Amino acid sequence: MASDTFNLDQAIAEWRRQMLAAGVKAPVPLDELESHLREDIEQQMRSGLSPQQSFETAVRRIGEAHALETEFAKMNKESLRMGFASVLVVGLILLSGFTFIRMELNADEQVLAYAAVACTLGVAFCWRYAVPFLPVISNKAIRLGAGSVCIGSGFLCASFFSNVILPRFEHAEDHQIPAVGFWLVLPIAVFLCLGLALMMSARDRERWGMQNALGRAKRTIA
Repeated sequence: MASDTFNLDQAIAEWRRQMLAAGVKAPVPLDELESHLREDIEQQMRSGLSPQQSFETAVRRIGEAHALETEFAKMNKESLRMGFASVLVVGLILLSGFTFIRMELNADEQVLAYAAVACTLGVAFCWRYAVPFLPVISNKAIRLGAGSVCIGSGFLCASFFSNVILPRFEHAEDHQIPAVGFWLVLPIAVFLCLGLALMMSARDRERWGMQNALGRAKRTIA
């Protein structure tokens, strides 16, 4: 629109509408952004720019600042997540080592037990990278049902392993659970993560950064 028909208040009102549509929460964060926007506009106008030029410049600058702030927030969250994961991994390894010593496992059994712990941790920390390859179920009831069935299947597999397979490896002399018993948790972890992934909507995946490279789920099924 031409400069002589430019209405600053209308432009700011339209900017607010676009910010709300983009997901900026109201009212406090948006009111703060508008306050910064108006201050920048006034500063630009005092330097000799027209109201329209001042508005466009301020919008561009506040958009760049907001994007930078968002990016730093993501980095801080990721650093916190990685730090927590590192502490958890170290803690589980130490606890597992203490448990293996108390169980008096030999070298071969410890390798088998540590392999089970490592695989379970791998599933827990890497499942998010498999989520984009799973279909998105658009129907919420079907989505929750499929996820629940999947999670239940994990416990059924673990129960079968515990009651049918594990007793075959039990130490006859002391009935101690063998090292292979640590693999009991793996099917629970696998099916739990798979079930949680199936329960996620496309918006959930986008919110947690689990969408594919195109920014949306690969496939959608009814």
